[in-house]
Amino acid sequence: MKELFDIGIVTGVHGIKGDIKIFPYSNDSQNLINQKYFMADGVKRYISYARIQDKYIIVHLEGTESREDAEALKNTIFSLPRELAAPLGEGQYYMDDIIGCRVYEGEKYLGIVDDIIETGANDVYSVIAKDKSELLIPALKSVIQNIQIELKRIDVILPEGLVDNEYF
Repeated sequence: MKELFDIGIVTGVHGIKGDIKIFPYSNDSQNLINQKYFMADGVKRYISYARIQDKYIIVHLEGTESREDAEALKNTIFSLPRELAAPLGEGQYYMDDIIGCRVYEGEKYLGIVDDIIETGANDVYSVIAKDKSELLIPALKSVIQNIQIELKRIDVILPEGLVDNEYF
């Protein structure tokens, strides 16, 4: 399991006092604004203050005191240690833990989760097979039977008609 979770990327600056705009990768921005620091390139960057504005998090980091300082951080990806991430409920998983899992229907290997698509109704796992073809699997209780993060394994029952058996 990953020890650091990427939480967002600096997309620009905000104002002239060194504030940065972070586009969060998480739906839980509230957890992010309550952190004491973010990690960037293996270094703790301490937060003076943070707030949510529209779809961004506006952050002022210690030592970032000018617009030029902030501009130097553009495209920087910030991370958080696993222990500081938002707690999960039973049956919930971090996306970073799902990506990379091997997917099986019974004993039949389907591929590896390459990406997770958030549709609003439910997530969809993009599974890449050995032949590089893509299978989109809805993350529904009726489809996802078992997730074993420690083994990097997901067991599914595919809905009828989801795949052409000629390829999978």
